[in-house]
Amino acid sequence: MENWEEKKLLNDWLEIGKNNPWIKYACDPPFRLQSLVKCASPESLEHYLAMGNWCLGQGFYYQNLCFINQINGGDEWLTIKDNYSFESITFLDIIKRGEFMHLIQSLLAASKEECINLTYNKGN
Repeated sequence: MENWEEKKLLNDWLEIGKNNPWIKYACDPPFRLQSLVKCASPESLEHYLAMGNWCLGQGFYYQNLCFINQINGGDEWLTIKDNYSFESITFLDIIKRGEFMHLIQSLLAASKEECINLTYNKGN
């Protein structure tokens, strides 16, 4: 992803998070740009999401996908692709079943319509 595109997406994701009914109340720490951590690979993303017990508003992104925790200490991730949010995903069971990489590949390949209609391929 080019640097200018990444900066635009980060600002879009920040606004989406600030408008989320749960994330907007993050206060310890508050939700801000520094809350969004870049992952260099899907394996890195999986590693972070598998750790669990993240603060409300903690986010991780890989390419044009961003996941922001909606529950303090929980596993409920607002799912954003490009500049739109479309789902909440709990990852721990997906990771335990070995389905994480397939899910990320499906999300990356899905069209906006498939994401919004939740018709991207979720299973193996």
